[in-house]
Amino acid sequence: MSPELRDMEFIFDTISEASPEQQSRSQSGRPLSRSCYTCNRRKIRCDKQEPCTPCTQAGKPCAYPPRRIRRAKHTIMADMASRISSLEKALAKANSRDSSALGISVSKNSSSSSSAQPVRLRNDDVLVEKGSSSQYFNEVMLSRVIEEERDIESVLSTSHTGTRHQPATSPFNPAGILSSVSLLQEPHTFHPTQPLAVRLWNNYAENVDGCSGLIKLLHLPTDRVKVYSVIHDPASASFHDLAFCFAIYFASAVSFEDVEARLFLGQDKDDALNTFKTGLEQAFAHGDFLDRPTLTGLLALVIYLSGLRVHNRGKGIWILNGLTIRIAQSLGLHRDGLRLGLPPFQSEMRRRLWWHLLSRDSRSGEDYGLENTSGQLLGSNVSLPLNVDDVDLSPDMKELPKPKNSWTAMTFSLINIELAKSIHKLADIAATSSLSSPPTEDIRIKVIDDLSARIEGYLQNCNPVIPQHRMTLLCSRFLVRKLNFTTRLQWSFLRRTMKSDEFATEENLVEALELLEPRLFNDDGLLKQFSWARRAYPQYHITMYVLWHLCVKPEGPSVDRAWRALDIHFSEVLCDKSTIGFGSKSAVLTALKAKALSIRAKHQRTNPRENRANTGGSSALTLHEGASENNGLPSFLFGNIVGADSLEFDIDKGEWLDWTTLPRGSQGDSPVESFP
Repeated sequence: MSPELRDMEFIFDTISEASPEQQSRSQSGRPLSRSCYTCNRRKIRCDKQEPCTPCTQAGKPCAYPPRRIRRAKHTIMADMASRISSLEKALAKANSRDSSALGISVSKNSSSSSSAQPVRLRNDDVLVEKGSSSQYFNEVMLSRVIEEERDIESVLSTSHTGTRHQPATSPFNPAGILSSVSLLQEPHTFHPTQPLAVRLWNNYAENVDGCSGLIKLLHLPTDRVKVYSVIHDPASASFHDLAFCFAIYFASAVSFEDVEARLFLGQDKDDALNTFKTGLEQAFAHGDFLDRPTLTGLLALVIYLSGLRVHNRGKGIWILNGLTIRIAQSLGLHRDGLRLGLPPFQSEMRRRLWWHLLSRDSRSGEDYGLENTSGQLLGSNVSLPLNVDDVDLSPDMKELPKPKNSWTAMTFSLINIELAKSIHKLADIAATSSLSSPPTEDIRIKVIDDLSARIEGYLQNCNPVIPQHRMTLLCSRFLVRKLNFTTRLQWSFLRRTMKSDEFATEENLVEALELLEPRLFNDDGLLKQFSWARRAYPQYHITMYVLWHLCVKPEGPSVDRAWRALDIHFSEVLCDKSTIGFGSKSAVLTALKAKALSIRAKHQRTNPRENRANTGGSSALTLHEGASENNGLPSFLFGNIVGADSLEFDIDKGEWLDWTTLPRGSQGDSPVESFP
């Protein structure tokens, strides 16, 4: 038994002991409340005489347990206090070791005397009530927006404002995952024709695998056989194999634009998606997936949800991701397959799927305002997938190959895992910080620099003229720069040290626009085939900063450029006509945009000459420096990552439109401090 457990056992034993006054004693001083050994063993009543009557009658020896020696009350309390103090020191030492294992140092306040001030932990919890329901947020950026703008009568507490509800018949409504069995049609009757199924599979293998949800999930040589077997005879396929194929057809169809989809599918895109969706749901129902899950069925659900989020931003997708993690745990995916004695090939495929689930969950902070600091991602004992191509793996292999030093189909997936791990690490550091001891900028920079170095190691062998390599190169550098910008913003919130004119600078706005403007897939002919993925990942954090900046400084040389970028992002990504299930982040951005427009209109009325001077009569979108090269793409995507200064927010209240409702219920143990 460890010393800590022995100390805890001692504490509970001393607490449970009765006082001397509560125990009567015999003339010999022995406690009468305890039976003799023989009666206790025979489980009979002992009259506690010396010797006792039962032992005398049975001719057995009679002996009693030794009397407990009682100590004075003040001695017991002193020992308890000493051992509790030892336990606290042991726990603090353990926490220190955990932080060191992550390669970071976290500064914490501790109380060494009764006169010391208690540590006040940061609190970004916000609960917004909406009738009988409520919405919870703890992502620092969104929490501060809601907290600071108490006079905005936000759409968050309104049932319908800013939210487009999804009809039950929509191909993007995920509720049918829990469908009951329909006896009218077997799942295979929803299968497409063989020529269409083949085209959908080929499109998935070329343009979706490794791009949907950012982690490569399939092993194309073996999964190709499974898919073609179903295509050959859907009626004899297992329900989970059918679900797997329907998920592939659904995700493949989602990747097409509406016009090309009709030519490819031979019917309306929504009609085709509804057919594939219904087939998948019924395959799950007939296969009793929730009670009898399989790895193939789980893979089908994951692929389906990855395609679904292109047109559905609702919180239901994130909740269903939690369902997939629970199913994965029931299949043991949270334990490395080799340690479970599984074959090397099976272990490697399980790793891909498990790390996809954890990486997908790391996006929740930006998508739904929910920081995930559960530690499951950082604490996973499942090894990372290997940087190898599918041809390097086979089901009959005796051992796994060595990872390659070149680009492979898994390179971009591994980069996204590294990004997810860094996001979790930064969120974990911030979550354990306090108001009096916020995390330092040096810690954040070290995490970002380490991440950048690891990613550049992957990118050094990318050839930018090959589309898959080019996507890996451009998207990876974009994502790292974005993480650097947004976390610098979030950590400035934690420090609360800057005024509005110190963060609302032209340099910061330009950097935000460089992140918001690039339309990598649409502007680059080599990446056109991956353009569908852009709609799955709106730039919530960057958009929020730009809108907030415009609320603080409605004038400036980049204001018109900012509004053009916002209009494009709102119309093409945030509020695309085919998108349903908008989450609370979209509602907040819509409200911020309304405020920024109101402030801009007021400023233009009061400063008409200044407004004309700032715009200079130019209406064309001016590309930032370096965008003339590389097909108009920003130079930072092809070079080193550029840093920027810290940010902070301080909004002038009182400029909001007269809304009718207000987010209420900022929850915390103490009032939240206001900004300087």
